[in-house]
Amino acid sequence: MALVMALFTMATLMAAVVGALLVGASDIRATRNYRGASQVHFVAESGILDAMQTVNGPGVVNLQNEVVNNWTAMWGATARNFGPFSGFTYNVAVYSGANPANDGRFVATANGLEGVKNIVVANLTRSNIPSTAPGAIYLVNDSPTNATFNGNAFTVDGNDHSYLGGMGTAPPVPGISTRNATNTSETLSSLAAIQQDNVTGLGFSYGPPIVPSVMTSPAAPSSAQLNRIITDILARRGNPPVPADDNSHNINGNQTYGTPPNCQITHLTNTSGVTLNGNANGCGIMIVEGDLTIQGDFNFAGLLLVRGQTNVDTNITGNATIYGSLWTEDLNLIVGGSAIIDYSSDALALANLVGGGGALPAPVRVTSLVDCAEVPAGAAGCP
Repeated sequence: MALVMALFTMATLMAAVVGALLVGASDIRATRNYRGASQVHFVAESGILDAMQTVNGPGVVNLQNEVVNNWTAMWGATARNFGPFSGFTYNVAVYSGANPANDGRFVATANGLEGVKNIVVANLTRSNIPSTAPGAIYLVNDSPTNATFNGNAFTVDGNDHSYLGGMGTAPPVPGISTRNATNTSETLSSLAAIQQDNVTGLGFSYGPPIVPSVMTSPAAPSSAQLNRIITDILARRGNPPVPADDNSHNINGNQTYGTPPNCQITHLTNTSGVTLNGNANGCGIMIVEGDLTIQGDFNFAGLLLVRGQTNVDTNITGNATIYGSLWTEDLNLIVGGSAIIDYSSDALALANLVGGGGALPAPVRVTSLVDCAEVPAGAAGCP
């Protein structure tokens, strides 16, 4: 009887221990699953933030053309690892919305340990407030540039100016911005000691030593992205385009390319180069195919995009004044008169109004965020 009672007691104790272990294991699995589900959700949200930064660096004119149609080139074809947590990855897809030019959605899929998975959908809309320019001058080329500065009668200022005179209130940007550190170093080395205080703006210091405002902006538009942005800007002129393309090589005499508030999108299309002689002024957006050489008096307020080299050759008596921002593949300043290139937020606002408004690259913003684990399948853009 003692042996039977002992065995029965031991069996009871073993059953209790096994039950406790099972309950404990279940609790551990539940806690681990809950923790994994929370972690993988945050990974998916981080994927949304990563995608936003990818898009908002260059900004968007047409969401369909520049983002949806080119997402593989912008994002890549594979999932990305989430650094802080080993074993977690995320991938983001982008889709058009009801208004493809302005609306869309990101769908972020995150995967983690033990098969945990979460999908987050972010509905997007394009803002109508332009992105800040990369600099007063932006050297868009990824390949090595060769900026040249001759003379001392030029200023490049990334502090905000009003095109009507005086200073603006927007935060400063670099005087000259480049795509990579190599081109930043080349630009800095091209400035003679007497020229270094001519390039001011974000990061400038009188020293000693003087620190010119030349910085790297790797998130700014690449050459490929700029080409797509230019295509979308030109589409705003309609078909046939208004105003028509100007294929002149030498532009002489007095030329006007828009006046405030009736600014315009100007397209100078001579790929062998365009030379501005005489007196020219304008406002809005000017797109130049090939090299642009300024030899006379030139006054412009807005965004100047040059798919080539910009030569400001004012060796005799010419004067060039640009308010807004100049984006070019390379730069050659040979100054005998004067050359002034000032960042101007109100000049860029003028440029943004042309072509029906919203012409400049602008960031997208999230209008709603949906955790697909909390809604039925197929709802709110979830798979």
